[in-house]
Amino acid sequence: MRSDRIGLAYIKDAITIAEEANESLAKGHYHRTVRKCQEAVELGLKGLLRLVGIEYPKSHRVGPVLLESNLHDDIPRDTLERMSEISDELARERESAFYGSEEGPAEELFTKVDAEEAITMAAYTLDVIGGLLKKHNIS
Repeated sequence: MRSDRIGLAYIKDAITIAEEANESLAKGHYHRTVRKCQEAVELGLKGLLRLVGIEYPKSHRVGPVLLESNLHDDIPRDTLERMSEISDELARERESAFYGSEEGPAEELFTKVDAEEAITMAAYTLDVIGGLLKKHNIS
């Protein structure tokens, strides 16, 4: 794993965005919470991929690249699979969290439970990334 200013900047931004997601949750803006969690996970994972020298996709779904990466040397396969699932699940919710759908506006589509689950998923992903950075003395 290499130190990469841009990759580290992505991860730092991801942490800030996760904090914003918690603020949105506290305000009852559940759709914004989900949206911010998706953004934090995507940016954090793309930063991690940069740190290991892997070109990430120019899309919101990072899961497949994560599973094909060489990160299995540092992260157990089941953890990589979980982060891949989280990335893809939040990416699926992204559009409706931004724009709503035919079912209604975004603020009507997401519940507090949805938002809390998104917070948990983002925290899990960022904790794994943080642990890996710590293991390799990268800050």
